[in-house]
Amino acid sequence: MNYELKELSLDLLNKELYDMYQDIPDGDNEQTNDAYGLNEIKFKEYIIKQINRKNNKVSLEDTPTITYIMYVNNRPVGFICLRTEIDDNWKKWSGNFYYQVRLSERRKGYATKMLELGLIKLKELGFDVVYGQSSKVNIGSAKTIENNNGILIREEKGIRYYKIDINK
Repeated sequence: MNYELKELSLDLLNKELYDMYQDIPDGDNEQTNDAYGLNEIKFKEYIIKQINRKNNKVSLEDTPTITYIMYVNNRPVGFICLRTEIDDNWKKWSGNFYYQVRLSERRKGYATKMLELGLIKLKELGFDVVYGQSSKVNIGSAKTIENNNGILIREEKGIRYYKIDINK
């Protein structure tokens, strides 16, 4: 298998990418997918907004975030968003990363591999430790984080909070 993370850009914008986002229902596993159900014109606007997020400042609404698309054998199977700066609010809300895999490609280990590759990107950006979270009911996400050396630091109100030492 050939695994590759590609930073989201307009060069990646095509029907395969659009179809991938449409194969990730909004609200699935208590996660949002604001691209779900968009027509192709609105989808392009959404992608441009996602690309520009890397220039954000930390606020209550968002953080500087880089989106990567995970390709397996040149087919987009999911995305991972890496928050390159977070405050205590974002550490509690979601941490340094979140990811989703299209329905048709789940239970194949792709999320675990995607997070592994995402952690390499975060290390390249100078991170030693990152934080993530998973809802208690999203067992797949918890396993993904734990498979990448995630240490459960607490569980509160149905949310599991993790810390990952990237250098281990």
